Amino acid sequence: MSDTDDLIFVGIAASAGGLEAASLLVQNLPISANAVYVMAQHMSPTHKSLLTSLISRETKLPVVELKDEITPEPNTIYITPPNLDVMVENGKISLHNPSGHPATPKPSADRLFKSIAADCGVRCVGIVLSGTGTDGSYGVQAIRESGGITIAQDTASAKYDGMPASAIETGCVDLTLTPAQMGQHLEKILSVPRDFDALRHINDQPNRLSELLQILLARTRIDFRDYKDNTVNRRINRRMVALGIDDYESYVQHCRTSLEEVDALHRDLLISVTRFFRDPRQFEQLAEEVRTLARNRQRQQLRIWVAGCATGEEAYSLAILISEALGGPEVLEKNSVQIFATDIDERALEVARKGVYPITAAQDIPPQYLERYFTTTGSNLVVSPEIRAITLFSKHNIFQDPPFINVDLITLRNVLIYFNALLQERVLNRIHYALSSGGLLFLGTSETVGALDVQFEARAGADKIYSKRNLARRDGVAGFMDQRRLGSSIAQANSQTKATNAAVSEAEIQMFDALAKSVAPNGFIAMQNSNIVRVFGDITPIMQLTEDTTLTLNTRILRAGLRDEAPSLISMAAKAKIARGGRWHKIAGLDFNEVRLVCYPIINPNGENHFLMAMVTRTETDTETIVESLSDKERTKYILQIENEMQSTREALQQTVEELQTSNEELQAVNEEMQSTNEELQSTNEELETSNEELQSTNEELITVNEEMQINSSELQSVTIELSAVLNSTPYPVLVVDQALIIRRASTQALEFFEIEELPQTGMHLSLCRLPDGFPSITKSASEVFRLREPLTVPVEEDGKKLRMDYAPLSDSMGTMLGMTLSIIRLD
Repeated sequence: MSDTDDLIFVGIAASAGGLEAASLLVQNLPISANAVYVMAQHMSPTHKSLLTSLISRETKLPVVELKDEITPEPNTIYITPPNLDVMVENGKISLHNPSGHPATPKPSADRLFKSIAADCGVRCVGIVLSGTGTDGSYGVQAIRESGGITIAQDTASAKYDGMPASAIETGCVDLTLTPAQMGQHLEKILSVPRDFDALRHINDQPNRLSELLQILLARTRIDFRDYKDNTVNRRINRRMVALGIDDYESYVQHCRTSLEEVDALHRDLLISVTRFFRDPRQFEQLAEEVRTLARNRQRQQLRIWVAGCATGEEAYSLAILISEALGGPEVLEKNSVQIFATDIDERALEVARKGVYPITAAQDIPPQYLERYFTTTGSNLVVSPEIRAITLFSKHNIFQDPPFINVDLITLRNVLIYFNALLQERVLNRIHYALSSGGLLFLGTSETVGALDVQFEARAGADKIYSKRNLARRDGVAGFMDQRRLGSSIAQANSQTKATNAAVSEAEIQMFDALAKSVAPNGFIAMQNSNIVRVFGDITPIMQLTEDTTLTLNTRILRAGLRDEAPSLISMAAKAKIARGGRWHKIAGLDFNEVRLVCYPIINPNGENHFLMAMVTRTETDTETIVESLSDKERTKYILQIENEMQSTREALQQTVEELQTSNEELQAVNEEMQSTNEELQSTNEELETSNEELQSTNEELITVNEEMQINSSELQSVTIELSAVLNSTPYPVLVVDQALIIRRASTQALEFFEIEELPQTGMHLSLCRLPDGFPSITKSASEVFRLREPLTVPVEEDGKKLRMDYAPLSDSMGTMLGMTLSIIRLD
């Protein structure tokens, strides 16, 4: 083990207003915490920084300005010089030339944070202080993903809240504190043992952990009980460490009384972290698959699903690959490709919809794509409108909400690694159902399809890319349900079979077929969205194909009347959870002249509901009925028939109401689209507002320089006061003269001796001094001192008294002569 293996690395990011914040922070840093502090303060590359000397005055810890690669010492603060980036690699701190876009702040906080996250893992802390722009936002995500702690300055205490606010908006900041509180809290964080033994023992008492998960479920409506125990324990431990709580029961009690902490734990468990073109080699392989997919597509629109999209970088990366495969951004249209990007983290989705990322994200984007698909506005990188238009972001829980269907490509990267085996299998079954025949699945580097390799086939020459196998058995049965829950669905349809979690066998599939055909010899199974997934028998009589009919297998292919009635029956059956029948329609067939649809709901509590639609037929004779001629029995039968027709009419009216509600939902969807358009306009406005970011970046550097100058000015003022006090108290005439022989300062005795009433602020020339009789020329002697650059002593007599005129040159630390002093000393 190296000497740095147990050190905790603390990265500190600051910009405009950060000098004051950094001073307050270092004043409160612990003296012996076995930590290394690395500061990345945005500074002007043309101005010599005084940050090291200024910070060293505020703390007892050693402060070192970095020059070369070094092995860090514990409890030391390291300052990054201007115009260079700093990174931690293999336990050492090294300087690097800036990378990425020219407008990227220097030194880059994101680059520092990413390096300590990669090198130190859980032994890292990221602190974001005052500053404008967004530097550090990507870095705190990396630190959080690695298990480190992230802290941002409370925006109310920051002179410029751009950087801390941007970091907080990522949802990856554990604590927001004032700089003084950071130092005090940091000592508490670093003193907590960073191990998970206590949480591992929680598994021996499941009720304790489930209690916290129940609190999360009640607050967020998301069930984390099927997440991997290590994942849950690690994230709970992070929150406990961040808050300085070392007892699990105390943390549970804290969550009961703090909704903010429940929300923070929820965000921590979501782990909404991603990057553009993450794992470049895999994306290169995916690009080839996408080109093949685009060439061989069997319908006009490509349908893509990015599950667990986080803040959207992966979805936009995929959109770029598809754009390239189709011929470039100028040919992109919604009817040619549609990308559905989903996640359960609404805050991450808000970032994704805007399509605006820190300029440091450009480091992950291949150069050939950067200019074509992105624009730079100051310190932000903005996704082009063309690929934003084809990417739809929405909230969706992949293991609770119904999946999309007929999808050509699904990316599910770095999501399965957080689920236990049962939940992984459930999710992959949903993915298998959602994929079209031959569709592709793209997983993360640490993920596989596991036991479901019978359903997914690894692509030759591609890593973590799978295609849907074309199975010999009927996927119409096994596919439209969660296969582990099929028995449960059959039980609810027939009310005779108990639910089972066993895998679906061929016998069970055949039994389901027989049951469905006995209920609906001629019919079909439809989803909630009216898409037809299975047909039984012959439904040709109720189908209608015209030039206006879409070829999608949907209830829209039914004849007029039935076409509008079917979706209403599905909605009514879903709501009532019982079978609902429609009206009789005049449709002629071989042995019937009327048709009616009856909808049976197939309820699946762990997946999407389906509906068995039976086509019922009858033959009715059109005869005119004379009520007066009917017998009592016939009249009763006729009244019952009229009542049944009235009941059907009522149901038809109810269906009309349902259709109106559907129309209202469609109008709401249109309204949401208009809101989305409004958001895009707002985004455009934000782009205009951020067009001055580059100037603001320069302004940051000037502000930092100005802060240093203000400190220097204050110090110079103190020195001036001290010098004036010395000159006023000295008993000898003393003059301070610059190279132009201008008197800049004079003692009180000098003013009297040379008969100077008052020394102007601009000074006065040495030749204007009135000398007593017999004194040699002081300008000549002063010029000689400047020429020889050596001290000069001139003896003088005044009224029989011996005097000495001492000329002494003044030089700076570089040896440059700045002026001289003239002192007159009485020798007797």
